[in-house]
Amino acid sequence: MENNTGGEETVATIKSIRTQLQTRIQEQHATHLDLLASLQGLDPNIVPTLDLSLRLVSAFNRRPFSPTPPLPTPKKISYPPQNAPTHSVPDPKQVALVKPERGDMNADDSGNPFSVVRAMVAECLLQRVPFKAIDSSTVLRKLENDENITAAEKAAMREVGGDSGAIIAVEMALRSMAEDNGGLEIEEFVVGGKSRIMILSIDRTRLVRELPEEPQNHPKRERINNANESENLKIHSNKEWLAPRPMSEMWMGGGDPGMMYPPGGPRGRGMGMMGRPPMAPNSGLLTAQRQRTEEDDLKDLEALLNKKSFKEMQKSKTGEEILNIINRPTAKETAVAAKFKSKGGSQVREYCSALTKEDCRRQSGTFLACKKVHFKRIIAPHTDISLGDCSFLDTCRHMKTCKYVHYELDQTQDDLGPEKPLKPPRAEYCSEVELGESQWINCDIRNFRMDILGQFGVIMADPPWDIHMELPYGTMADDEMRNLNVPALQTDGLIFLWVTGRAMELGRECLEQWGYKRCEEVIWVKTNQLQRIIRTGRTGHWLNHSKEHCLVGIKGNPEINKNIDTDVIVAEVRETSRKPDEMYAMLERISPRTRKLELFARMHNTHAGWISLGNQLNGVRLVDEGLRARYKAAYPHIEVQPPSPPKASAMEIDSTAARSPFATETRSQFADPAAPDTSHAPEERAMPVDTDMVG
Repeated sequence: MENNTGGEETVATIKSIRTQLQTRIQEQHATHLDLLASLQGLDPNIVPTLDLSLRLVSAFNRRPFSPTPPLPTPKKISYPPQNAPTHSVPDPKQVALVKPERGDMNADDSGNPFSVVRAMVAECLLQRVPFKAIDSSTVLRKLENDENITAAEKAAMREVGGDSGAIIAVEMALRSMAEDNGGLEIEEFVVGGKSRIMILSIDRTRLVRELPEEPQNHPKRERINNANESENLKIHSNKEWLAPRPMSEMWMGGGDPGMMYPPGGPRGRGMGMMGRPPMAPNSGLLTAQRQRTEEDDLKDLEALLNKKSFKEMQKSKTGEEILNIINRPTAKETAVAAKFKSKGGSQVREYCSALTKEDCRRQSGTFLACKKVHFKRIIAPHTDISLGDCSFLDTCRHMKTCKYVHYELDQTQDDLGPEKPLKPPRAEYCSEVELGESQWINCDIRNFRMDILGQFGVIMADPPWDIHMELPYGTMADDEMRNLNVPALQTDGLIFLWVTGRAMELGRECLEQWGYKRCEEVIWVKTNQLQRIIRTGRTGHWLNHSKEHCLVGIKGNPEINKNIDTDVIVAEVRETSRKPDEMYAMLERISPRTRKLELFARMHNTHAGWISLGNQLNGVRLVDEGLRARYKAAYPHIEVQPPSPPKASAMEIDSTAARSPFATETRSQFADPAAPDTSHAPEERAMPVDTDMVG
């Protein structure tokens, strides 16, 4: 029996909800029809346009189309007479809080509660002579402490503020007056997580219009008129305006002169406030939901004290402009930077995140892959696809037997159009003639005569530091590194010293001992073949190293280009200890057309315009005639390639002389062909010193 009763109640509840929903739908439908009827007078084609759109939507959704029913007769809106008192519309965001019905809580029969609140706030602001900035909470406190406030005005504030409190009514009135007639200049700020309004200035001419119509001899009207007159006379005396003005114009004098506007516009008139009977002090008023505490007042005061003044804001703005001017590149710096930009646009191509063209086609749902760079999987007979990708990818030392998946670049083309070939990276701003051919000397750097090489603008070294690890090449002791004759190679220039692990501190010590001052540090972020950060490897004692450091030292006062490149290079790893090729282009941009030397080099390090030294180079190759002569004088038993160097044209000789530091030196410096150092010969002292450090 109880189950039947419960089921009947559930059915009754569902029916009641259904009836309510149907009633609501009908009301909304009627509202929509009334809205269309009111808009049809402005746009007669609004109904056919909507029907056409609905017909298209119904056709796509395969649903029946119902045309718009006949519209009802639009309701006629009655407007108040031209000379009847009007009031400004409250803030649209707060319209739900304002009840338009007139009831017993209206101040009188001449206006609604919102107009009463606006008039109260306007009177409070007009009584501040001279006017100073005030916030909304202070305005509320002044209204609450006003002994002349009436019960009707209290009721109006209570009705407009609703459950949110009287502060909402005050802030609604301030926003409304600022938006309707520009009588206020306001700014919102947050104190203790609450939003408040700061009144910065007022326009007395426009603000007086918020007051109700009262006789000129009314006490309250006379007090406000006197305040406006004194404020107006004060401003006119400061500006030396001595001409008398009629009483009707005296209300334009207060506040900030920049905020004064010509008279006109709608008058926001509310109910009378000037004839309020006096009330006993400490009369009760409705306050906010939460009573304000002393802590709230302290927070408000702290926020006002911390708020920047106009003078401070001007100083801050001026300082920012000065910093912008100082940090802005000069015309010369801009021209230098433009000279090093790639000709014909960037040559960089982006890698596809899908890796392979098959995955790219499947993800995009097309028959053609995108224009980005793709890879293809190398599936050998011994490859086990279920194992996934190899951690070392193209640097794997056992690729012929490794069961993991490896990759290679996919050079096939999906479309028939010719693919734009990538130009080899080189210095576009320097011709090959200016850079010159690559030169190298196979030697033991520890005891090689550095003085025959001359002076260089840039030196780069990748020493085989002894980092107490098992390496595939020989290393050098710390003292051997300190005793290298690097100071003989440079008087004014830069040195780029690659360091790793514990060699970071040793590298700084070497720079100081060689006469350099460390000025920068370049970071090489290592990526693998698939352009991902390396997370596994064979380097590092505690963590796998994903980057390397290059210390930059400066000596003397070299002429270099500043602020062209950044101090971070992101590039792939290749053979053990091989450094990114981006370094050579960057050093050429920093110090263009100067002699450059690389210590501890291998054959893959030889570049145009560079002289390379190391014990893993293929013999000796020198094309500079002066350097060949000095080398043969020092080491006559060493064969130099090519047997007869190519003869340079007059233009090449001029350009070489212009950038060679030997152009101003006398030959007497190198006239003494010293005997060759026997320790230089590889067969005399063969030490497996490799030219690189751990990669």
